[in-house]
Amino acid sequence: MRRTRVTATAAMVLGAALVLSGCGRGADGATGGTDSGAGAAAEGKASGTIEIWTAGGHADNLQKLAKTWLADNPDATLKVTDIPWDQVITKIQTATAAGTGPDIIMTGSDQTATAIGMGGFDKVPDGVYKADDFYSAAIDSVTGPDGMYAMPWYVETRFLFYRKDLAEQLGLSAPTTWDEMEAMAAAFKGRPGGTYGLSLPKPTESPAQVIVPFVAQAGGSMTDGDKWTIDSPEFIQALDFYAGFYTRGEAPAETTDATFENGGTPMLISGPWMLDVYKELIDKGTAPAGFTMDSVGYAVSPAGPGGNNDQYIGGGNLGVFSASQNKEAAWSLLSWMGEAEQQQAWYGLQKELPANIAAGDDTAIQENPVTKTLMEQMQDTVAPPNYPAWSQISDLISKYSEQVARGELSSAEAAKQIQSQADTIGFGW
Repeated sequence: MRRTRVTATAAMVLGAALVLSGCGRGADGATGGTDSGAGAAAEGKASGTIEIWTAGGHADNLQKLAKTWLADNPDATLKVTDIPWDQVITKIQTATAAGTGPDIIMTGSDQTATAIGMGGFDKVPDGVYKADDFYSAAIDSVTGPDGMYAMPWYVETRFLFYRKDLAEQLGLSAPTTWDEMEAMAAAFKGRPGGTYGLSLPKPTESPAQVIVPFVAQAGGSMTDGDKWTIDSPEFIQALDFYAGFYTRGEAPAETTDATFENGGTPMLISGPWMLDVYKELIDKGTAPAGFTMDSVGYAVSPAGPGGNNDQYIGGGNLGVFSASQNKEAAWSLLSWMGEAEQQQAWYGLQKELPANIAAGDDTAIQENPVTKTLMEQMQDTVAPPNYPAWSQISDLISKYSEQVARGELSSAEAAKQIQSQADTIGFGW
């Protein structure tokens, strides 16, 4: 899943909940991309223009990163165009239908299955990269029904943020289990001046982003590889956990007007970009009274009853467009970009975590307490269900989780309703 940058103003409106849009839907009846048989060009032998579509402000730094590769491949040139995240799927769909487009396309990890399903990507040829060099959840996000169709480029995940100063006043430390997380939420809400205990994504903010990890933390999964497995004890337990914060009044059912307010929403699950939000609030003088960067606590996610603390993996993937006219050069560039050295260089340029596991040993990553926490959480991640139909299933989870949170439906009944409709929808391949 790609990252959505959140400004301080937006965070004030959204109550600091994690806001990431879901992937788009593929064309009905679309099939996966082809295996053209075109492997990577030999080292130093790539030629011609390689056109790349990136998203979310990656174009300039990609040009900088590629200078070394271009110097080693003097007959090759690079053209990079950055497009808005919300236009990625539409542009791929249009290009696929027309049979013309760029050579390499960047997708969010939650968009890649849709691109594969509409026939937008070629299968990855042998030798471009080794899957074992990358996080397994990142590999899951680039895998289609019969193999890998893209390369993980960078990764991200979420972890727990909480008001450390308020927790210390209450004699509490970072929660490590669901029970401790519930106890902290209750304590935050019940303290003098407290309003809520934490913020969670609401139906308009895709609650599946936290519910799916909760399912994993309960020891379950959303599919068994052949069908959706939503009507399960683990999904019901996860939905109960999510909705419980609302039914107990510990999570705001409506959008709050402040982030990390004293007593407002002092705990949330999000990513490291939130630190930029808090710093901006402080610099502008709009932070809560007494709030400093020392007020912010963060830790890996609490473990659920399944014994793990898996969180959603996000990030960006790169695939070779099925109608590319320069596939050998495109695969050569991608193979180079996936190496640990280039992945570390990318972190230096863009501050996005390497998808290549070995690159995470970079001193700049390990010596930063925030990225060190992030890398620790990266060891325990789960990919969004990698199917073109996932956005439809995610919409169903949004619809029914709201009814459960409002006390209109039990988690067990919601699971049955979602399962019934998911069975009709299928995976979308």
